[in-house]
Amino acid sequence: MTVQSAPAERRLILCVEDERQLRTNVVEELVEAGYEVVEADDGVAALAVLETCVPDLVLCDITMPRMGGYELLREVRARGPELADVPFVFLTALSDRIAVIEGRSAGADDYLTKPVDFDLMLITVKSRLDQVDRVKASANAQAEQRRAQEVARALQRGLNDLTTAFDRVSMGVLLFDAGRNVIYANPQSKGVLGKGLAISNSKLQVQSPAEASLLRAALAKAIDEGENSEFLTISQDAEHPLIVQFISLGRGGTPSGASAAAFLIDTNAPAPLSERLVARLYGFTPTEARVATALARGHQANQILADMGITTTTFAFHLRNIFRKAQVSRQQELVALLARSAVVVQVEGGD
Repeated sequence: MTVQSAPAERRLILCVEDERQLRTNVVEELVEAGYEVVEADDGVAALAVLETCVPDLVLCDITMPRMGGYELLREVRARGPELADVPFVFLTALSDRIAVIEGRSAGADDYLTKPVDFDLMLITVKSRLDQVDRVKASANAQAEQRRAQEVARALQRGLNDLTTAFDRVSMGVLLFDAGRNVIYANPQSKGVLGKGLAISNSKLQVQSPAEASLLRAALAKAIDEGENSEFLTISQDAEHPLIVQFISLGRGGTPSGASAAAFLIDTNAPAPLSERLVARLYGFTPTEARVATALARGHQANQILADMGITTTTFAFHLRNIFRKAQVSRQQELVALLARSAVVVQVEGGD
């Protein structure tokens, strides 16, 4: 048979099937195609698995002892937003129209009939995962556009309104005009500046020539080309690095005179986000939210393992899920992302 190439990142599939040999065959095909797989022999066992992880897709038989596929699907969909968007594909020997209608009514995304065509199964799994990715990408793009529009509207209310908001956030914020001059620095930036980064004659200065070149290029792109920068690292002697990101405020600037903003994220300073809020923002499980906020507060892995009483393997599993859901690839990017989320929280929530 033709085996599909492995996905770019290993996606987690939950296979629920009471027939042991068929389940074994399905798992082998999925693993060979590059997926990670967890197994359950009926709906009750599947619910127990879902207490410990959130799969990217569920492949499930309909007729099983204790709890069948339809009941499992209803239970999964009733468990809240964390599992609401997980694709659910039924494996069934029932190919009649009534069975299909019942499954669709319950919220199933697709059907595969037995005996299973493994080529078709792999194509269906990949197609459903790709569809989820497209929906998420579109939602993220729309959310990013909404955030940009909100920033633009805030800027149009004038620099005073903007600086009042930035005065309350937990991280350092700088505003630049079209000439690359610093026209505003919030109070929190005072505690960050001087640690490898400084303002001299209204210009942002960096001690390291290499880092200075990167910052100048990133600021120029934000002002001249309207491009937000990646997270940039600034050395702080023996301390944790400082993370800087330049955000474009629109080509040609704004009515307030600001053309770009810089967020200064001190990785020594804990991000003021609750575990509950982090879970809501990024779809983390409670355990993932606890791990993410601990990392954002600067805790080391061994400290987190001891505090939570988990193994290195379990920690790595949660970290992989956190990175995937937050759409980051490094711990530094996660810390910066959570710190940026704190900006929205504090501006909206006040003191």
